[in-house]
Amino acid sequence: MRCLSLADGFLEIGQDVAFITADDYLQDVIRERGYECIVLHTEYDHMEDELPELLPVLQDIHPRCVLLDSYYVTWDYMEAIRNEAPLVYIDDLNSFDYPVNLVINYMLNGSMFAYPQNKQYLLGAEYALLRKEFRDVPRRQAKEQVKDILLSTGGADSEHVALGCVRHLRERSGDGVTYHVVLGVMNQDTDEIERLSAGCTHIVLHRKVSDMRSLMLRCDAAISAAGTTLFELCACGVPTVTYVLADNQIMNAASFEEAGLMLNAGDIRNNHQLPARIFEQMGTLIQNQSLRQRMAERMQALVDGKGAIRLAKAIHQELVF
Repeated sequence: MRCLSLADGFLEIGQDVAFITADDYLQDVIRERGYECIVLHTEYDHMEDELPELLPVLQDIHPRCVLLDSYYVTWDYMEAIRNEAPLVYIDDLNSFDYPVNLVINYMLNGSMFAYPQNKQYLLGAEYALLRKEFRDVPRRQAKEQVKDILLSTGGADSEHVALGCVRHLRERSGDGVTYHVVLGVMNQDTDEIERLSAGCTHIVLHRKVSDMRSLMLRCDAAISAAGTTLFELCACGVPTVTYVLADNQIMNAASFEEAGLMLNAGDIRNNHQLPARIFEQMGTLIQNQSLRQRMAERMQALVDGKGAIRLAKAIHQELVF
């Protein structure tokens, strides 16, 4: 999805974009957005095996640049692509010395990574890859009373956070707050969540949300995993309790907390009692309007929603298409 945001940025500056994917899982989404999608029919987690399929495609279309977004990359895979075209990589782990022309890391702590000085870098939250809808969001004014809270657990929710939170919320109907639970398309607990929330007027389920900005602006606070959604919440100025569910989120959550932008409930993988901790910290936000206002101001000062167009222009300039 972040690549689609960047593709829109390239389109704005007059550059054509095509997607190459291992499988066809998201080809309809990509094509509905107006982009060509070439499906290799390979295994996304065995990337070197797809080179016999990928390299002829690159040789045929002669791209000005290849942008790579995967946690399963290897040095040999990258080197093979770079031999065909300038290579850009979206990173948040610094796993090894990537053989690429340009590295993008829009995490808050991106500039703190000990990257080798043998290539170009675009680092920091100013390059956060958000959809156009998150540009020019009005300044947030924290309400005296919290009425609506967003719960976003990502597409798959492999650690069953939404389910754990809904179980917890069944006992919290008396606090006057409505919880808006966004169910990702790959959430395996949807049936159980629907069963548990039936009859609970303070729990509202949302599926296939097409306007996340409006939903975020409707809510006075949020609970979210420490992925790209945090940058969307920053653009909207929504005070947030975040948590970790993957290794690449550990430093991200810590950075948001250290910057005074969000509260960090910890790593769900190490504490399956975490829903209680999440709502304990949410209680702090609910009770402290001035804290929510300070957070909102800092969040919107950090992220203006223009990272995709800014990044497209920077890549265009750095690689001199």
